[in-house]
Amino acid sequence: MKLPALVLLVATLTISGCASLIQTASISEAYKHYDLQEYERTLALISQAENADEMSAETKAELTYLKAKTYERLGKSEIAYTHYEYLAREHSSSQYGYLAVKQLDAR
Repeated sequence: MKLPALVLLVATLTISGCASLIQTASISEAYKHYDLQEYERTLALISQAENADEMSAETKAELTYLKAKTYERLGKSEIAYTHYEYLAREHSSSQYGYLAVKQLDAR
């Protein structure tokens, strides 16, 4: 492998690793602020995490569920239930889809 190609490969791997780390940190901080009842900050951190170039289906479901819970706490039930409906439909086989169905059934 030639040196420029190796440098490019290392740079690409480093950047993608940093992006993943930033996403993980944003999710962790979002939960922390949710627990502190700082819901607007929670939504901002969720948005930051959602801006990652790559995201697993499980992470997307997790962020959507946290977003729905946050909107519920803000008294924006209709927005929350829209997110729960999305989870129930698109992520029905995940734990977040299951939890969303329970929220919808309790309505």
